Amino acid sequence: MQVSAEVRACPDLDSGETEALSLALEWHADAVLMDEAAGRRAATVLKVTSVGVAGILIRARSRGLIPAVRPLLERLRVEAGFWLHPRFEAEVLRLAGEG
Repeated sequence: MQVSAEVRACPDLDSGETEALSLALEWHADAVLMDEAAGRRAATVLKVTSVGVAGILIRARSRGLIPAVRPLLERLRVEAGFWLHPRFEAEVLRLAGEG
């Protein structure tokens, strides 16, 4: 994969973030899945819309694709070590109509 100079110029990206942003630019993607702060900052600089796991879950809940966000967040925490700041998690649950 070829990484553009724009993406290389973004500091603190790991290889996954670098590849995701490079592909998003190359394919003119509508959005890129990005949870880490450095990746989200880089996406903003590159004018690529980023959405995190929490945003995906909120959208899925609002569209009736999943019955609840809370059990999925818990499963992500237990099975994948996913972490959200407690205040952010409370806001996610509120936006999903569960808080």
